[in-house]
Amino acid sequence: MEDVRVRLCGGPEDGHEVSVSADPSGKPIPRITMPLKSPHVRAVVVYERHRARRDGSWEFNYVGVEA
Repeated sequence: MEDVRVRLCGGPEDGHEVSVSADPSGKPIPRITMPLKSPHVRAVVVYERHRARRDGSWEFNYVGVEA
C-alpha cells in the first residue's frame, strides 16, 4: 500500500499536509483522526476524504472533534 499526500481543510489543522495510507485503487483511507493539541482535553480531530486535487494529492474536510 502506498502513501498519499493529503491537505487538511478547516478546523485546527487547516492548511497542513500529511501522508496517509491508500487502498489498492490509490484512494486514501476515507477518514483520519489525530489527537487534539490540548493538554487538558482527551479528544481527536476528525477529517474525512473530500476530493482529489489536480496535483495528485487529496483534500480532507474537517468534520469535528470526538471525545
